[in-house]
Amino acid sequence: MKSRRPLIAAAVFLAGGLLRLPLEQAVTADFRQQGLLSPPLEIATREKIGQNSWAIALSGLRTLVATFAQLQATGHFNKCEWTDLEGWMNTAVELSPQGTYYWDMGAWHMAYNAAAWYRLESDLPPLRKQAEERRWVEKGRQFYIRGIANNPGDWQLPMLYAVLLTDGRRFPDDQAAVEALRKAVATGKAPPYVHRQRFFAEARAGKDPAEMLAAVRSLLVHQENRVPTLLALCYTLEYQTNEPEDPAALALSIFGSEERALRILGDYYVNNVVDRMPERGVETGIRILEGRRGISPEDPKSYIRLKEVARQRLTLGH
Repeated sequence: MKSRRPLIAAAVFLAGGLLRLPLEQAVTADFRQQGLLSPPLEIATREKIGQNSWAIALSGLRTLVATFAQLQATGHFNKCEWTDLEGWMNTAVELSPQGTYYWDMGAWHMAYNAAAWYRLESDLPPLRKQAEERRWVEKGRQFYIRGIANNPGDWQLPMLYAVLLTDGRRFPDDQAAVEALRKAVATGKAPPYVHRQRFFAEARAGKDPAEMLAAVRSLLVHQENRVPTLLALCYTLEYQTNEPEDPAALALSIFGSEERALRILGDYYVNNVVDRMPERGVETGIRILEGRRGISPEDPKSYIRLKEVARQRLTLGH
């Protein structure tokens, strides 16, 4: 009579494997949820990257293959082949969903490069140009949103998304920018300048000037926060909440000297063609301070003149 031991051993191994399977599946799902394991590749991605790259990806070097995909995207960027670029950036982030660099590069190519190309270079009729520009800006925004969802503990992607939402040349959405920056700050890892950026976004979104001024004063107590933009914002909020009889005296009290006040307010005023910060009283202050130096508004050195030039350049799409 033949021994039954091999059959019994096989049955034990099989039963053990069946018992382990649900446990391993649960552990794998948990690791993927925590970002410790990458999701399996889609068939379309496998076909796109080819057998060799797939084999490399299976060996645990998916980030390396993602780099190759991003290089392919760069090649299409050089030829202004935007749809192909989008496809390869999608491949790169599928291979490396925790690679924030690829999410940022993809969004940048779409929202900035592709959108600008349609606005400035394409031969399309004007209305179609604008529609394509807006479509690619929206593609870039959605790319950032997907990147943020895949990297919930990262502060840089929501901050970069907010920069895009704030850009005056790319259909700004100030309230969405506020929400993105709050998300960046909520990670607990964002550096101080991101906190200030959230504050500036709230100012653009029209938060109550009196509340903003109280917050600005508390921020300016700390020396590291005494940056030009925050000082200029303090000036205009002071002007809004209690219009001064002597704007130059207000500027002197905030900036320390009339020369520094003119330089900071002037830069704030000119950059505001794009930045869109509150600026009530800023032009008045500049005119008074420049008048004391004998600078007329038509002088090429005048910030009044420089802003007009900046506005014309923006209108022309430079």
